[in-house]
Amino acid sequence: MKASSLHIFIADPHLQGGGQVRYISTLAAGLQASGHRVTIGCRPGSVLIEQTSQHAFSYDRFLFKGGLRPRAWIHDLRAARLLFRTQHPDIIHVNGSQDHWTMALANQASGHTIPLLRTRHNTYAVSPNPANVILNRQLTDFQIVVCDTVRKTLAQHPAFRADRLCSIHNGVDTDLYQRDEAARLRARQEFNCKPDDFVCGIVARLVPAKGHRFLFEAAALLKDEVPNLIILVFGQGVLENELTQLASDLGISSRVRFHGFRTDMQYCVQAFDIGAQPSIDCDTSSFSMKEQMAACIPVVASDYGGLHEIIDDGKEGFLVPHGTVEPLAWALKKLAQCPELGRQMGETARERVCREFSSATFVRRTVEVYLEVLQSFKKDNTKGRGK
Repeated sequence: MKASSLHIFIADPHLQGGGQVRYISTLAAGLQASGHRVTIGCRPGSVLIEQTSQHAFSYDRFLFKGGLRPRAWIHDLRAARLLFRTQHPDIIHVNGSQDHWTMALANQASGHTIPLLRTRHNTYAVSPNPANVILNRQLTDFQIVVCDTVRKTLAQHPAFRADRLCSIHNGVDTDLYQRDEAARLRARQEFNCKPDDFVCGIVARLVPAKGHRFLFEAAALLKDEVPNLIILVFGQGVLENELTQLASDLGISSRVRFHGFRTDMQYCVQAFDIGAQPSIDCDTSSFSMKEQMAACIPVVASDYGGLHEIIDDGKEGFLVPHGTVEPLAWALKKLAQCPELGRQMGETARERVCREFSSATFVRRTVEVYLEVLQSFKKDNTKGRGK
């Protein structure tokens, strides 16, 4: 099936930012650049309205509330059916639980006339209850999973069909993220890093899943062996006060610097010598890892979820067992003592991102899935839908 212009309706229930919102904004921009039309279904006040304003029409009429809320459900079902009837999208692309249920039921009530696809963004378990079996096997036509590790797990799950799953990693802008020596000097000055400091950056929400604690404890082990180690922390979250106290308790407050949420990470990462991603939960296809790699920065990451699909241990950085401290400390020390190794890994990291994880590759592969789903949907409707 040829890639003629499509109208893609993309739904998401989030109000604030994060990897899922970045996925949608990157996809919307790429789809528009490829000649496709995009409509975003979201809640009033969603960050998606601003982030996709140049690339999509926002249909912010949904409440997307979880739990047993009959009035909200009825409201959203009516809004969805109205959109389907007036906008006539070619594909419904959902990204969370609330929007998935809403769009699937509204589409079913309309005779399942539009193919429905979902992207799975995390490692959270799916209950095999009858409702989920019906939702995923009968009301959903295809599912994209953002890493192969989770796809393989879902392929064995009774609520999913292995032949209607594929994996596509998130993509990043490799032109925006690349090494910039002038920006490196400015960023290191702004963040008060000396020329001979060894700077490790972590870009992640301040939540338990991201494993900041293990990075701080590893840094504490290296107080004497790597006295010039600096940790730059970017992000916000519920653990901010707790992590600040932890740094103090470990005696590394002068080495750990919190810089909050920034919208100019393409500039901020230039200060890094290495990146860290010590996640212990949820992570599948880290944007921040790939962005740092695109800027020729090697990454020390845990082996959790899909992170091992982004780097090979010893090539673009190091992989360490998730939830551990000593292996993480060893990797930091190794790169601190071997700057040439870090430079080589950084070059290899950028090559890999440009080859496998660019935004252009991500969008192209997603459009290919849309076209395959449309073709399969038409075949199914001519001979009776498969179960």
